Amino acid sequence: MSQQELHPLLQAMLPVARGIAATFGSHCEVVLHDLSHPRTSIVNIVNNSVTGRKVGDGIRDLVWNVLRSPDFADDMLANYRSVTSDGKAIKSTTILIRDDEKKAIGALCINFDMTSFHKAKKAFDEFAVASEIDLPGEKVVEIDNADVVDILDHLVSRTIEEYGKSPEQMSREDKIQIVGYLDEKGLFRIKGAVNWVAKKLGTSRYTIYNYLEAARAERAMDEKR
Repeated sequence: MSQQELHPLLQAMLPVARGIAATFGSHCEVVLHDLSHPRTSIVNIVNNSVTGRKVGDGIRDLVWNVLRSPDFADDMLANYRSVTSDGKAIKSTTILIRDDEKKAIGALCINFDMTSFHKAKKAFDEFAVASEIDLPGEKVVEIDNADVVDILDHLVSRTIEEYGKSPEQMSREDKIQIVGYLDEKGLFRIKGAVNWVAKKLGTSRYTIYNYLEAARAERAMDEKR
């Protein structure tokens, strides 16, 4: 998707992203997501040396770290910690962007590389303060926040729509890919997710479990290669 095709509200965030990155320097990465395309949601990224992500990459921790966090409120989770694959300590803030109908259409993510600050922790204690995320671990959790459920439901729908086929036209392999992608994002650790996805793919919950097993087996084989 070109930036010319972005929703006007997302277009308006482009200079905001550049301004934040310019203010805080090269350690500050700012990412703009278009949630109408979850699998390729990044439409703009400034200072991508922090995480190495690029335009065209998909959502990473929106489901697993942000929406599931009890600290997510008022469409924002601020100052949560994560670690990149190359060991950088990151402090992040994610802010949802809604349209006039209150539909979540985008997200602005700020990722600050805290590595050098932690090395000089005594001098930068005040700046480096970040709250720990109280996540529920690997167990299946129940989310009763209707607003979060609506966002998750929207992301599932858009992920399916991105394949360019109706569920009736999809092959078994297509559906396994979709289920595998949603599984990687942590969706099936949320109570009721199997039923949501089964309904949207026009199949039974038992078939979704079979797709999950196949997707996980394929992923395990890829990891061994």
